[in-house]
Amino acid sequence: MKNSSELATLAAMANPSRILVATDLTDCDFLVPHVVGQALANHAHVTLIHAIVPLNSFPLEAGATPYPERDSIDREAQTILLHMAHQIRAHGISCDVEVKHGFASDVIREELSRIGATRLIMGTHGRGKWGQFALGSVAKELLKMVDVPIFTIGPHALTPSVQANPHRILHPVSLVGQDNRSIAISTELARTYHAELTLLHVMSPDVGRAHNSERTLTWARHALEALIPKGAELTPPVQTIATCGSLVDEILTTAATSKADWIVLGVDGDYPFWSFKDATAYKVLASATCPVLTIRHVSRAVATETIADEATHAPAATVLA
Repeated sequence: MKNSSELATLAAMANPSRILVATDLTDCDFLVPHVVGQALANHAHVTLIHAIVPLNSFPLEAGATPYPERDSIDREAQTILLHMAHQIRAHGISCDVEVKHGFASDVIREELSRIGATRLIMGTHGRGKWGQFALGSVAKELLKMVDVPIFTIGPHALTPSVQANPHRILHPVSLVGQDNRSIAISTELARTYHAELTLLHVMSPDVGRAHNSERTLTWARHALEALIPKGAELTPPVQTIATCGSLVDEILTTAATSKADWIVLGVDGDYPFWSFKDATAYKVLASATCPVLTIRHVSRAVATETIADEATHAPAATVLA
């Protein structure tokens, strides 16, 4: 049973009243439709943030052009952000802008805390002006450190005007006890957007080759149904899919065949940063044709203590990371 504080936190994550949008100033065209759609759906205030990396962070090679003046950089960034804000305000959305100096991940984390935002929207690829690092590397770092849901728009995401207001949401589920938060948020998102929610569980290829594979898959489908919050009564109703295969391939294939507009993906906060490029979350972010909303799981150690008895008797499941 969740206490009132936990319920309030989940509600704020699913229906944010403040949204922070991180931009490298080259991604405005595909960010704006998503920002507008989510801000209108949640009656949220939007803050646009651009971080200018310290100019002396990069060596000046022989023969290279000297670093531009700081005031000139600030003015140009402010001009672009204000133009972006004008597009958002045209929809009746409250929006302000911030240009700050520092490394992007640090600036974004500090701004999230300062304004109390409970959602971050950002692109995952692209290289800003003045030598800023690609937001892809920033996104990878933030996934390890930020507790609020991060809505990421990858390099292969399709039409933003369609996906900005999702009709179909796909949520892969691990069934190892870490899914409660992400399922609660996914359910509330489906309710907010009147979208069809599909819960997907992928088991290893070995399970598919076993003689009792259908029995195991049936167990998984029943386990998924049991995770649907009581009283959810969503329209359309929640769908469940259990299958065997490569975790990343099955997520991407199911997203494509179900025409998912969003993927809601639980991220293992315990995953070592140095190996994150090999994790499920990274591979899905890099390849998905729709945006991905990532939600950090609770610590695996805490979850393991909570579900030790159930996990001992459950069929082997693949853990999302």
